[in-house]
Amino acid sequence: MKPTWCMLIVVSANVAMAAAGVMDFSAGQPADYFSDDTAGRVQISSVGDTQVMVVSDAPARFHDVKVKPSTKYTLKLEAAFQGDVESIEENPRFEIFTRLGQTSTRLPSRDIRFFDAAGKPVGRSMVYAMPFKNRRIDQDIFYTPADAASARISLASGKGVRLVLSQLSFAEADDEAALNVNPTFQLGPYNYSGWQSISAGGQLIEREGKTILDTKYGSTGQMIPLSEPGTYAFSAKATANGYNSVVIVRVYDALGKELMRSSTRRYGPRTYFVPPKNAAYASFLVYSCLLEEVKLLRVGNERAIESLQGDP
Repeated sequence: MKPTWCMLIVVSANVAMAAAGVMDFSAGQPADYFSDDTAGRVQISSVGDTQVMVVSDAPARFHDVKVKPSTKYTLKLEAAFQGDVESIEENPRFEIFTRLGQTSTRLPSRDIRFFDAAGKPVGRSMVYAMPFKNRRIDQDIFYTPADAASARISLASGKGVRLVLSQLSFAEADDEAALNVNPTFQLGPYNYSGWQSISAGGQLIEREGKTILDTKYGSTGQMIPLSEPGTYAFSAKATANGYNSVVIVRVYDALGKELMRSSTRRYGPRTYFVPPKNAAYASFLVYSCLLEEVKLLRVGNERAIESLQGDP
């Protein structure tokens, strides 16, 4: 049986790039999924009666995947690891390794990079450690860069580690009712999708059955594309938790130069603003909040703010 992507596009060693979909490692050969230069590092094994693929003491790279620019995507990877290595199940302090860029040579990791139509690297790469030894599904939601044409997903097993792979999926993300990623922290604990950096002492916590972000003093969200001019609104459900509690939206041009800021200390009502015409991105900067939800929306054309000011 040939392995297939969910969009019914057959993946083989002769196909350098595929459309987004699902890779089920219970069927096929490593060359069906992994690049020609790394497929030889991937072994076929089994868990019970189910085939899995294993990366040991080496990196491996999947075939490149076509993407749309400035578009939200979801990557899900079902995996576990084996080895004489400490994990988050044994040491809760390993929570730090669920954040963007926090990695260790002793832990498995996943890396997402983007390329334009000419094959030139674009945007920021995203690297996450995988500190859970037991099988679980890690999920990342993110925007592709403005000039992205393909994505390249790579894995590294970590030293002395067997990374056991069950399934990977990569597809456009579902509507989250907000421009920003993971607006209600609905992805649960250990998932910092949408956040570039967390202030010292800050972390996701569970309170009354909900995941919230204790931002401490200055946590920064990832860049959010502003696809068109207009009136934008942001809002937060939060409790002040320390000095100078505030939610700020920063607006940038295409080169990353900051153009303006809008802020609120009133948690609940919307705050409206009109970005400059050359605005390309926005990001959140949050100080001293127990943050339950934060959302950015486009709510109308540039004149809409005239009738919306003062609305909840």
